Amino acid sequence: MTGSKTLFITPGCFDKGGISRYSRYQIAALRQIVGDENLRVYSLLGPDSKSFEEPINVHWHGTQATLGGRALLVCRLIRDALIWRPDVIHSAHVHLSPLVALLKRLSGARTVLNVYGLELWSGLSRLRTAAMGDHDLVISDCHATADVVVSREMHCRLPDVIWDCVDLDRYRPGSLDADLATRYGLPEPGRHRLIMTLGRLSVGAEHKGFDRLIKAFASVLSHAPDARLVIAGEGDDRGRLMQIADQAGIADFVYWTGAVHEADMPGLYRMADLFSLVSDVGFGRGEGIPLTPLEAMACGVPVVVGDEDGSREAVDGDRNGKVVSPRDPEQLVDAILTLLQGDQIALRKEARAVAEERFGFDAFVTKHSEIYSALVKTENARKS
Repeated sequence: MTGSKTLFITPGCFDKGGISRYSRYQIAALRQIVGDENLRVYSLLGPDSKSFEEPINVHWHGTQATLGGRALLVCRLIRDALIWRPDVIHSAHVHLSPLVALLKRLSGARTVLNVYGLELWSGLSRLRTAAMGDHDLVISDCHATADVVVSREMHCRLPDVIWDCVDLDRYRPGSLDADLATRYGLPEPGRHRLIMTLGRLSVGAEHKGFDRLIKAFASVLSHAPDARLVIAGEGDDRGRLMQIADQAGIADFVYWTGAVHEADMPGLYRMADLFSLVSDVGFGRGEGIPLTPLEAMACGVPVVVGDEDGSREAVDGDRNGKVVSPRDPEQLVDAILTLLQGDQIALRKEARAVAEERFGFDAFVTKHSEIYSALVKTENARKS
C-alpha cells in the first residue's frame, strides 16, 4: 500500500467528539499504511480552546463551518484532485459524499466512506444518500450501523465493520491516583464504590442518558449506600442535570468533575468500579458505538451499555458488563447493583481482556490495511 496517494477529508479532527476521535485514529493508521508523504488530510474545522491537548498534523484546516469556509475547502480539494491526483479519497462523514462524488469524477480515484449511525436515520438528504451509494467502499463503526445501511439499501454491498479503537498502552489498568482525585474534587480512592459516566453534557447529547443514570442512581443508593456517582465532562446541559440530582435528593452523593484533560482520562477511569453509558436511538438521537465505554474497559472497568446501538457490541456475554434497554429504568438499576456486587477482580480482568480482543489499535490498522489493499488491487485490475 505504500505509495498509494490518499486524500482524507473530515469535518473535524481537533474537537473531542466521537467522529473526531475516530478520524484521528484513522489518520494515524493511514500514515502507517500508505506513508506520511502519501497522505493529505483536510479538516473543515480547526483547533480551538476546547480541542484535544495533543496536536495532530494536517495538510490544511479551516476555522469555521461557514459558507465561506466550506467554499475554501472545496476549492483546495478540487485543486488537489486535478493536480495531485490521489489514488484514494477517504471521506470521514456522509455529509461530505456529494463533494467526494465530484472529486472522484475529477480525479478518477477510488473512494471510501465512514458511517457512524446517527446521520443515517436522521433525515439524510436524497442527494447525500445517492452520493453515498457512489462510494466504492463503506466503513461502518459497528454492526448496528452496518445493519441500517443494509436494511435501507443505502449501498450495494455490505459495509466493512471496523470498531472504534483504544490506545491499549495508554488506557490500561493501574494504581489509583489520590492527587488526581483531589484535583477533580472526587472522594479519596477506596472510600466509596464509584459509578462513573463521561461525555459532553450538552443539550444535543441527551440520548447518552445522563439523566437516566442520575435517576437510577437514586434507587441504587438505597441498596448500596457506599456508592457514589461521578459525572465527568462539561456542557450546557449540566445545570439541568444538577437540578435532577437535587430534586432526587442525592446531590451530596453526585460528583461533577467539569472538563477533563485528555492526559487525565486513564487515571480517572481507573477510579471507577463501574462505567455506565446507556444511550437511546431515535430521529436526531443516537450514535454508532461510543468510545468512552471502550476506554473504561481498557482500564479494567466493567460497563453498562444500551441495547439500541453499537454499544452492545462492547459487551461479551456476562464477561465484562451488562446490556440493558434505555427504556427500562429497573433494568439499569439491577445491572448496576449486580455488577457492584459481583466478583470485582474477575470483572476487571475480563473488561481488559475484551478490550484487547476487540478494540486494539493494531487490529484497527490491520483491518484498514486489508481494505485498502483490496481496493488498490481492484483498481489496478480495472486499469490493466
